[in-house]
Amino acid sequence: MADVKWTKEQQDAIYDSGSNILVAAAAGSGKTAVLVERIINKVINENVDIDKILVVTFTNAAASEMRERILEAIYKKMEEFPDNKNLQRQVILINKASICTIDSFCLDIIRNNFFEIDASANFRVADTTEIELLKQEVIDDIFEEKYLNNDKDFLKLINTYTTYRDDEPLKELLLNIYRYIQSSPFPEEWLEEKVEMFNLKDKINQDFSKTIWGKILLQTLKEEISDYIINFRKIEKDLNKYEELQKFKLVISEDIINLEYVLENLNEWNNAYEKANSVVWSKWPTDRKVTLELKDTAKALRDSIKKKYNKSISKILLYDSKEANENIYNMYDILKSIENLILEFGAQFAKRKKEKNIVDFNDIEHFALKILLKHEDGKIVETDIAKKYKEKFVEIAIDEYQDSNLVQEYILTSVSKGNNIFMVGDVKQSIYKFRQARPELFLNKYENYSLKERKHRKWSKNTTI
Repeated sequence: MADVKWTKEQQDAIYDSGSNILVAAAAGSGKTAVLVERIINKVINENVDIDKILVVTFTNAAASEMRERILEAIYKKMEEFPDNKNLQRQVILINKASICTIDSFCLDIIRNNFFEIDASANFRVADTTEIELLKQEVIDDIFEEKYLNNDKDFLKLINTYTTYRDDEPLKELLLNIYRYIQSSPFPEEWLEEKVEMFNLKDKINQDFSKTIWGKILLQTLKEEISDYIINFRKIEKDLNKYEELQKFKLVISEDIINLEYVLENLNEWNNAYEKANSVVWSKWPTDRKVTLELKDTAKALRDSIKKKYNKSISKILLYDSKEANENIYNMYDILKSIENLILEFGAQFAKRKKEKNIVDFNDIEHFALKILLKHEDGKIVETDIAKKYKEKFVEIAIDEYQDSNLVQEYILTSVSKGNNIFMVGDVKQSIYKFRQARPELFLNKYENYSLKERKHRKWSKNTTI
């Protein structure tokens, strides 16, 4: 690595300290090499023991390669300073250094602190096939019990989503939701929070635009109408260049006025409902004497916008405020039943896994998180174990950060000092969406970190989370 000529931006990433750092760089730009060089610099020049650095990769192969590159650099330095005791110690320490995948790090936390979560010391990580078969067995048993007990809420769900002859779609829905919420640090709380968003029992008469649903829908409509107006103004400007196209231009101008009027009234639901549904589109003039192609271009654009507008209004502003609130609330009981089924499945699934003394990959992360964080007086606080890891690690380096999920983010943040995380990645290379990777974590940091500290758009050094 010593023969590599680093750019100024890369040198900043290698040697800067005292803050969290995000390196955003494209494939092949050397970002992982920079991460390795930074670690080598910490060990050789800053005398940081290698076991005081947590290096997280996303494959075992990448972890092995990184360990080899670091060891090679240490041996090379030992050739220059054969009597250096610090370098000799690093060769020994690297065998127990935390250069591993996030799953391996979480397993290490669990095996060293299994007693904190009432887990067995000799649990086994089950393979995917075994876990999927167990899931199916658990949900089949739950459904059979519901049928036998003639559970009313369950039967209502069956009537809503499927039939007695084929209840597989409902099973698949439940399993998909269960799988999705595992990417949340606290899945049960997340699910309850989202379902309660539909509980508008005491808010039926409120302005629907004040609900999260109304806000999203009106914002969507605002963006669409603003886009229509922009396109109309462009064609209006072109039509205005020709005297014989003035009658067509006047129609477009009227359309702009109407859409601007609607846009101005998209802040209160009933007002938006009334104004948007009252738009009248004037008849397009006919004049065979006008042969300019721009006339037909303008008509085609208008017809397209008119069709899109009417479709959006018919989908978004279909009901007045009270009706919209009632429709959302009518979904609440169904969603609450789904929530209860998912929670029951989760509890039974966890029980069966414990009986078999197995864990799955989601358990690995969630068990580690449970060991590191706890709820206390309505707040999430770090445990004493998290504080020990926090004191242990001088630096936390994360490769391929764009593939992190929110659970992993909580885990790694809980063992950091708040200013010692070094992340590298490229959001365009995110490949773990199927495991609920959250590339937006990368993007949010990239956009929110201190803009003043950016050295280059490809290489960004950031000072705050």
